Amino acid sequence: MKRTLLAFIILNLFWNCAPSSEKRMDYSQITLSMDTVMVDSKDEILFLKGDLMISDLSADNQYLYYLNPMGLTLEIVDLNQLEFVRRISYEEEGPNGLGRFPMQFQVLQDEQVFIGSFTHRGIFDLEGVKVKDLNFKMDELRGDDMPPGYVEKSLRTDPRDQYKLFSVLNVWGDGLSLFGLIDTQKKTFQDLPIPEFDYLAEFRMIFSDGGNTRAILGEEMGLTESNNKIILSNNIGSDLYVLDLDTEILKHKPIAHQAIPSRKFLKIPPIVESMEEFQEHIRKLREDINFTPPVWDKENQVYYRFAYFKKNKELDGKQVPDGAEVFLIVLDKDFYLISETPLETFTKIPSRHFVKDGKIWIFENMEDEMGFVRLTLR
Repeated sequence: MKRTLLAFIILNLFWNCAPSSEKRMDYSQITLSMDTVMVDSKDEILFLKGDLMISDLSADNQYLYYLNPMGLTLEIVDLNQLEFVRRISYEEEGPNGLGRFPMQFQVLQDEQVFIGSFTHRGIFDLEGVKVKDLNFKMDELRGDDMPPGYVEKSLRTDPRDQYKLFSVLNVWGDGLSLFGLIDTQKKTFQDLPIPEFDYLAEFRMIFSDGGNTRAILGEEMGLTESNNKIILSNNIGSDLYVLDLDTEILKHKPIAHQAIPSRKFLKIPPIVESMEEFQEHIRKLREDINFTPPVWDKENQVYYRFAYFKKNKELDGKQVPDGAEVFLIVLDKDFYLISETPLETFTKIPSRHFVKDGKIWIFENMEDEMGFVRLTLR
């Protein structure tokens, strides 16, 4: 196991007083340290394609689970020991089938996981057996009206009832995303309106080739659960929707940023008719502000999230990636802004990250070996 100290720097943070009198770390002047750790693969070739985007942590944050959607395998890493533990194989079809290219994944209690594809959804154990069938067809759902053509983009089980799935639904076209609750037993959909996200329609773009839709640019929606809350975020703006599972109240949470914009400002056309123009608008849009979903730090009772501006440079007459300008945002438990600061020594777009033991762990593929950059705030 290799541990390499990278940097110690003192940060003068942009400060915004939140309406809270709780005792906590003074984020107006902190020390940020960064180090890297490597995972012992035990001579196994780990699945690192996709930067661990289909992954989740165990409830105690000891184990990282990540899914290989092409090989239909689940790999487990012990983050305390920093070593590979085991690989589990699943079937595509049959009573224990995952379907093809599963993209929905969540670690549950009692060594069980939720896995879903467009054709199969269920809760599985760590021996490859389906223990609960959560399958449904969109056109069979009753309840609140849903326009035709919507498919699930993100699913997460309701911790109060695993047969219910919190869902972000999307349609191929220019329709806005929907947020709601699917009851897989009653085959119903309950719409949970998110009107404050209507601005996302301004950042959708279609490449039309002779009147035929060839490609669509849309928002990226985050659907996460932490601290007994379901949090809905997007990459375009900093505002959030938060569903409190105790009160069952869904609230919009605007974030009053000072050092960075609270939303992308670049205007894009709704339709373009060349791939070159489509790609150019995408490049410029990603050079504007981008937001990641918030992650909960149980130890310090705060949420962290990143904001970044992707950077490009010209090389041989072409625009090529050149890192990013990255900011670390700290929110209190009620999602009020505590601090925001540029990370001058971290210039990459943050990939899959989580909080463990009060540290932010950011996945890093280091010559096809699993590593993590860890940020510690003091």
